[in-house]
Amino acid sequence: MKHTAKKKAISGIFLLLWLGFIWGNSLLPGTDSAAVSGFVGELLSLVFGPWVLEATYLLRKLAHFTEFALLGGLLAWNGKLWQKPGAALPALVGLLAAMTDESIQLLSPGRASMVTDVWIDFAGVVTGITIYRLLSRRKITR
Repeated sequence: MKHTAKKKAISGIFLLLWLGFIWGNSLLPGTDSAAVSGFVGELLSLVFGPWVLEATYLLRKLAHFTEFALLGGLLAWNGKLWQKPGAALPALVGLLAAMTDESIQLLSPGRASMVTDVWIDFAGVVTGITIYRLLSRRKITR
């Protein structure tokens, strides 16, 4: 396997695993999702203090943003390896992933789909793409 083909395979596997993680979380029923959020909140409160537990809504939105920022970085990496270096295709795929994520939640008991979450997710994708491109550019200029 050529070095580039190996990188393409690895980046593709990471991308699919990360999408599985995101969409798997969306398949969780509302009670299970709240329990996971509560557990993460408890862990974060050990580091940052008890005020974190009062910011559950903000933590959930930040988690959405972060998940999709990582997705954006993975999409940009895949695009570069497949010689589609622009930001438009990764952004479009990221938007479709965000829309799919919210659509999955319509099928999960105790969950709701929110347009604001699509925007938060998409903002994460764009941020991830931007960070990847900035870091790649910096690496090239060295």
